[in-house]
Amino acid sequence: MSWTSAVRGLLELGAANVAEGDREGILVANVAACVIVVTTTGFALIYALYGEPSLVPLVYANLALAVAAALTPLFHRFGRVASGLWEFGICVVILVWIASYVGRDSGVLLTLLGVTPVAFAILGFQNIALVAVLSAVTTITVIAASIAFPEAQSGVYDDNRFLQLLHSSSIVTLTLMCFATIYYAFHLAREAQGRLARLMASIMPDEIVGRLLRNERETIIDEFEHATVVLTDIVEFVALSNSLGPERTVSLLNELFSAFDRLAATVGVEKIKTIGDAYLAVAGVPTRHPAPEEAAAAFGFGAIGAAREVGERYGVTLKLRAGMASGSVTAGVLGRTKYAYDVWGAPVNLAARLEAIGKPGCITTTAEIRQRLNGRFEFSSSGHEDIKGFGPTEIWDMQLPSRDGSVAGSRAEAET
Repeated sequence: MSWTSAVRGLLELGAANVAEGDREGILVANVAACVIVVTTTGFALIYALYGEPSLVPLVYANLALAVAAALTPLFHRFGRVASGLWEFGICVVILVWIASYVGRDSGVLLTLLGVTPVAFAILGFQNIALVAVLSAVTTITVIAASIAFPEAQSGVYDDNRFLQLLHSSSIVTLTLMCFATIYYAFHLAREAQGRLARLMASIMPDEIVGRLLRNERETIIDEFEHATVVLTDIVEFVALSNSLGPERTVSLLNELFSAFDRLAATVGVEKIKTIGDAYLAVAGVPTRHPAPEEAAAAFGFGAIGAAREVGERYGVTLKLRAGMASGSVTAGVLGRTKYAYDVWGAPVNLAARLEAIGKPGCITTTAEIRQRLNGRFEFSSSGHEDIKGFGPTEIWDMQLPSRDGSVAGSRAEAET
């Protein structure tokens, strides 16, 4: 085990089964506990080395604080509030006792001034009222103890150099406590933001994630004059899922759509969403694409090939229908608590209609896309269809040409 793993394991003591909302505060409480254990144990050793009988109570007091701090993980099961209150209580009780023994000039009470920032780091803004109460209690305690214990008790070693050591050690402890806990709290917050960004990036484009993170209240609605939408769907999916059973069906879809995700990233199209066994993607959104039809076609044929390969691994014949259409679309983010990036416009509806009437193994598309891609792919006419919302529409089936110039196996697949 590396030392980094050992440190991480130490900082996560008692945090395995805590509520997610308490986890960050509990990790910060562990950092504070580690600082207390290290510093107080070190000071106990230093005081012991003086060999002064009157300093023995200080050795015991520091060791008692170290042991009490080491017990902090036992309170994590009750939440971050319990852990924070435990650390607050042991520090106040033992440090006030030390101040009563060596007097206020020792500077021991200065350490309590770190309660407010450390309490913020552990308890968080959701417990701001409690943080305010603890801060007030600390302030009153420091003032009252300073008045009550102006001098060290009779017989206590009061060498000026020793008092300076006590004063310096209090400042070191205060600085180290504040720095370590606040730094770690910001580190956890940065990690949480990174996880959020990665999660958002898995459901919407990176550019949109960046805009939302900069201003979550921004209304994101963009117009794109020319984009190409492609929709794929598994042929006879219900019968297929009945033969595979629920677990294998979900496994197949996960493997298939994961392959589609990788393909989309490779050819430069943006995944919009999945609907059951359907996969909707678009080229030219959220950034404009110089050749959206080519990118969408590359995705469509890549998806058909990927489906064939995945089906072979599951011992089934997996065929796709695909519809593709180009035109002006609107894209934007829906919702505030559950974000969803979506596209709207005639090409989306037309791609869905074309997919529904298409042949397996082909990309069913329009005369406009045939004109743009003619020469790069093989097209066969499917005549005219009266498509709901669009009227009579010229339909074309697109296939990949084989190396010898004939139509590739996709046409034969479409006719089976």
